[in-house]
Amino acid sequence: MADAFDLLLIGGTVLNPATNTKHKLDVGIAGGRVTAIQANLPEGNAKKILDLEGCFVTPGLIDFHVHSYWGVNPYGFDADPICLATGVTTTMDAGSSGPINFLGFRKLVYEQARTRMLAFIAIAQHGVFNDPGELQNLRFADPDGAAQAVADNRDVGIGIKVRMHRKSVGDNGRAALRLAVKAGEASRAPVMVHVGDTAISMEEIVDTLRAGDVVTHCYTPQQPSIIDESGKLRAAVRKAHERGVIFDVGHANGHFDFDLVQRAMGDGLLPDIISTDLHGRMGPANPVIDMPTTLTKFLHLGLSLEQIVAACTSSPARAIGWQDRLGSIEVGREADIAALQVVNTAHRLRDCVGGERTAEQRIAARWTIRRGQVFPGKC
Repeated sequence: MADAFDLLLIGGTVLNPATNTKHKLDVGIAGGRVTAIQANLPEGNAKKILDLEGCFVTPGLIDFHVHSYWGVNPYGFDADPICLATGVTTTMDAGSSGPINFLGFRKLVYEQARTRMLAFIAIAQHGVFNDPGELQNLRFADPDGAAQAVADNRDVGIGIKVRMHRKSVGDNGRAALRLAVKAGEASRAPVMVHVGDTAISMEEIVDTLRAGDVVTHCYTPQQPSIIDESGKLRAAVRKAHERGVIFDVGHANGHFDFDLVQRAMGDGLLPDIISTDLHGRMGPANPVIDMPTTLTKFLHLGLSLEQIVAACTSSPARAIGWQDRLGSIEVGREADIAALQVVNTAHRLRDCVGGERTAEQRIAARWTIRRGQVFPGKC
């Protein structure tokens, strides 16, 4: 008897960097999990068939930097609807909760959302704030509590977050960074460090980080950036990357400059992870838009589709040690899948410093599949 599928994906090209797969294959799904991947799967017993001709069938996209603590943290927004319309099946909240209110994130966001929403936990007790900044007074730092929250919630808490810009930490940047690394060591988890407008040098920041720690907003034009005064990639940044420090885009509305990205990439620093940093304070001039738009910028800048998909699937999964369950389409795994299409139409793109580019192609999310449930794309 032929296999029975709740959902059968036909006609698409499976693009799965984790397994070096780029072939026209069908994907069978039952009980919310992938049950078959091969050419010409039988259609007779499929309850629903989705024809993805012209699409790339990729693992569900992972947005490594968002703020999804909606209604609680000032940066939070209702991320679920936009994720499920743009191919994103997993997000990492970047420090909207701290050790005092993390259980609220678990209850109100992780347990309620259809998107899988994981979290970096801030060393600041209540998570990231706007004004005043969360660590302008170090009495609000609780690295031991943050480490314990990660250790006690390995299914949700996946790392430690610290923001290093002056508005957040004032003159406490050096101490805050060391407290974050202490929490990372205690919890055996990566530390995500927000750079841009920091009081201490980029050299000191990257030299302090361990292999596996993450520099987010890596292409920020805010000083000190990863580019030095002569327009070259800083030697310390190159060395940090070579020893395993991870560089994440974290676009947001102030941390992406086309010219700077081109210089850094031309000097050898390609992004390890591509993320949006979508949050609730973006405003109407938001240049990020969504994950497909952010990915399109890197297609325009010369990355291959394979490199781009890896940077939002297998690479972020590996960064948090979840490569055994996220970032790949494999039999037995949850059916988290994106159907992406490269559309040959001119598309205007904006950075955060007034720069504009016209791309001749754009990446569109036609469908998002989360645990086998199908959501139409926002194209």
